[in-house]
Amino acid sequence: MARSGGFWASIVFGGAALGAVVGTAYFVSHYQPVTHDNMCVVTAQDGSTYVRTAEAANNAALVAATGVRRDMSTFASTIAVATAIQESGLRNLDYGDRDSLGLFQQRASQGWGTEEQIQDPHYATNTFYRRLKNIDGWEQMRVTDAAQAVQRSGFPEAYEEHAAEGAAWAGAVRGETPFAAIECDLDAADSVNTAQAFVERIEADYGHFHYTVVILARNDRAVLLGITADSGEPKDLDAIANWSVAVADEESVASVRYGDVEWLREQGVADAESPLAFDGVRVGLMTALPAD
Repeated sequence: MARSGGFWASIVFGGAALGAVVGTAYFVSHYQPVTHDNMCVVTAQDGSTYVRTAEAANNAALVAATGVRRDMSTFASTIAVATAIQESGLRNLDYGDRDSLGLFQQRASQGWGTEEQIQDPHYATNTFYRRLKNIDGWEQMRVTDAAQAVQRSGFPEAYEEHAAEGAAWAGAVRGETPFAAIECDLDAADSVNTAQAFVERIEADYGHFHYTVVILARNDRAVLLGITADSGEPKDLDAIANWSVAVADEESVASVRYGDVEWLREQGVADAESPLAFDGVRVGLMTALPAD
């Protein structure tokens, strides 16, 4: 992650570099039709696709990345995402059966935490992983058996229905499926973000010291960030690129590029035609909305 004192290093100013960030089109998207319906598609390694709302994609990214933060396997992320799909449809619900709440429908009366804690997606997700890790032999279980050992649901087989989709989100957010395994068809941003807030979100999901972020360029409407993986592994760059698209609606992301592939908000994904003089992932954030 960005170290103290190092986040603002390597600042490069220049409005021209931000053309794609704020929506200038220089390619034709293959994401058709472009409907701006605020839905996201994840493609699994076997080519299967799964569609969720932008809200759900944001939560899937959070849940899957937290497995990295806790130094647990991709299979653990698969279990966690499949569980959240079954329990809440990947929504942070403020209601449920009896006193069940949140992404995992955890219950304060059953020792999962206070109602306020359970409604915090990061708290709820970390608590799920902590309990999963304490289950003997969970690594050799089916997804549904591992999930049931944690959740103690009245429908113990239900989690298995979501195992394949859970694996698709986990594989994308952990870089086992290359960028752009996640594509979101979003309308224009109606909120803005800051570079610092975006870094804090990366740290909250993936943990400290996984990624380093610098500012490449900025103007009065946007900031262009450059992200490198501290591991040096290409799959970790695929991971953060996929994750950045999944959280785009929540975090006001306007563009994501890794290598020769770029996702642009309101346009989709295609091969980029212009060269990229940065060996990492480039993320554009909206920092101000255009005037009416």
